[in-house]
Amino acid sequence: MPNNFCMTIKSIILFVAGLLIAGGTYAQLKLGSLFTDNMVLQQQTQAPVWGWDKPGSAVSVTTSWNHKRYKAVAAPSGKWMVKVATPVYGGPYSISIKDDTTIKLDNVMIGEVWLCGGQSNMEMPMKGFKSQALVGSLQAIMQSKNNNIRLYTVPRSSKTELQENSKASDWHVASPQFVANFSATGYYFGRMLSQLLDGVPIGLINDSYSGSSIEAWMDPEVLRGFREIPIPAVTDAIKQVSRTPTTLYNGMLYPVIGYGIKGCIWYQGESNYDRPDQYLKLFPAMVKRWRDLWGQGDFPFYYVQIAPYDYAQLPPYNSGGKYNSAYLRDAQRKALAFIPNSGMAVLMDIGEQATIHPQHKEAAGTRLAYL
Repeated sequence: MPNNFCMTIKSIILFVAGLLIAGGTYAQLKLGSLFTDNMVLQQQTQAPVWGWDKPGSAVSVTTSWNHKRYKAVAAPSGKWMVKVATPVYGGPYSISIKDDTTIKLDNVMIGEVWLCGGQSNMEMPMKGFKSQALVGSLQAIMQSKNNNIRLYTVPRSSKTELQENSKASDWHVASPQFVANFSATGYYFGRMLSQLLDGVPIGLINDSYSGSSIEAWMDPEVLRGFREIPIPAVTDAIKQVSRTPTTLYNGMLYPVIGYGIKGCIWYQGESNYDRPDQYLKLFPAMVKRWRDLWGQGDFPFYYVQIAPYDYAQLPPYNSGGKYNSAYLRDAQRKALAFIPNSGMAVLMDIGEQATIHPQHKEAAGTRLAYL
């Protein structure tokens, strides 16, 4: 065989290997972004733990609470997964993940995990938005130190193609530093649960994006049943990062699906206020699809009915008829009949005509916790 041909083949191999190593793809043991120190796993379940490695690599996962070792082999795609048996709540524990190297996760708790989804009223942090403060939040932030409340925020990501993993983030123990920047609705919900479920660690996953429409959180398969909603191609530009169908599902929800949860709380609907009849069909379809993908049955799904606000103040300044947000609230009320094991928190008494972000987020979070 000619030397120059051999050199060409060798160069190609080295080039491809270099790309794999540079991109981190299958080059070494890696965990899904959700798996970090301080995390909470759902109690008394077979909790999935996953990551990536070189295809064919043997991976073992050892849990300190039972000293049991779980084994997996990385698939051709590089992904591996094990399901670890979790006990009744407690901790802290550790988890060791090994191939030729070792990753150790410390300060892991076993408790109740809730997904917190939606748009800006879920995303709004305890410290408030610029020029939009929250009533009572400063005192709540300063008194927030609690080892039994753990917080995780999925970074914003709008994509036309499914993402196997979300952007890097970390679980944090509740303290003023981290609570200030966490979802206020989610935090107040978790705080009430922590008070009521004395001693049970609470894990909160904030998976929200301001201004998002419900169809942005839905996958192409379910949206094909709604012919009026255009599904973007992988090569399409994203003109509205939080309102383009499927894009937040692809970038922020899909990488989280499967993580063991107790249930979900949801605060969204403002960006669909002008399409109440369609929302009544989209909302139950989304919840059903999420539950199917999680494979945990009809886990609890509790949501907030959007608060009163005069949407005629916003472009394109539509008013009258079904542009009145009361129609969207009515669609949310009716959705209870189509979503099993659901509940709705009403905020009619704390809405504000002049701002779309009510200042009384404690009411939203605690009313969800009452459910």
